[in-house]
Amino acid sequence: MKSNPKKKDKPVIAANLGSVHMDISGNREVIFEGCKAVVEYSDTSIKLNTGKYLVCFAGRNLCIKCMTDCDLVVNGFITEIKYIM
Repeated sequence: MKSNPKKKDKPVIAANLGSVHMDISGNREVIFEGCKAVVEYSDTSIKLNTGKYLVCFAGRNLCIKCMTDCDLVVNGFITEIKYIM
C-alpha cells in the first residue's frame, strides 16, 4: 500500500508537567490530563486549574470537546498556551 505524499500527519507534541500531561496536535487540539477544575470558559479563552498552577489557552472558536473528572479535550484555533504559577 502506497502512502499519499500530499497527506501530511499532524505533528504531536507531548508535554509532561508533573501530574499534568498534554498531547498537542498542531494548533487545533489539545488532550489535557490532570485538570482539577475549569476556571474560565469562553470561545476565546479557557483556563484550567491543575492544583499547582493555571494553564490558559487562548485562540478562536475554542471549545471543550469532551471532559471526564480529570481529563479533557480542547478544540479550536489555539494561538497561545500559558502557565501561571
